[in-house]
Amino acid sequence: MKRIYFLLFAGAMLLSCQKSSVDKKEDGILRYKESVAINDIPRATLTFFDVTDNRCPEGIQCFVAGNARVDLTLDGVTTEGRITKHVKMCLGDCSNFVADTINEEFAGNKYQFILKSVSPFPKKDMQSVKAEYNISLEIKKN
Repeated sequence: MKRIYFLLFAGAMLLSCQKSSVDKKEDGILRYKESVAINDIPRATLTFFDVTDNRCPEGIQCFVAGNARVDLTLDGVTTEGRITKHVKMCLGDCSNFVADTINEEFAGNKYQFILKSVSPFPKKDMQSVKAEYNISLEIKKN
């Protein structure tokens, strides 16, 4: 009888250790070239890989608002081996690009990525440096 209770207890402990949410930074801010774990088993990470910022700088009057495009890289390991996938997102005037909210399946899991902001915002007479960029990204595991 003790053996059955032990097995039930061990099974409950294993189930309670599995995460249903994404293990990401609490503030939701991801800096340029920074990675965050989005799943433990199978192991998967998301990296803020690249940014292209064509938004109208503060202090300038533009005909179009422009956009900020972000390239994220998903890396993981499955039974088939290592897999990598690029996810492109956009904020602003993105009629020709992908949206700020994307549903993506990766390594057997379904995620929703919501790009909330891209910082810093361009300013008049200042050159933006990619290393200074960060994004506010909400990640939901479906």
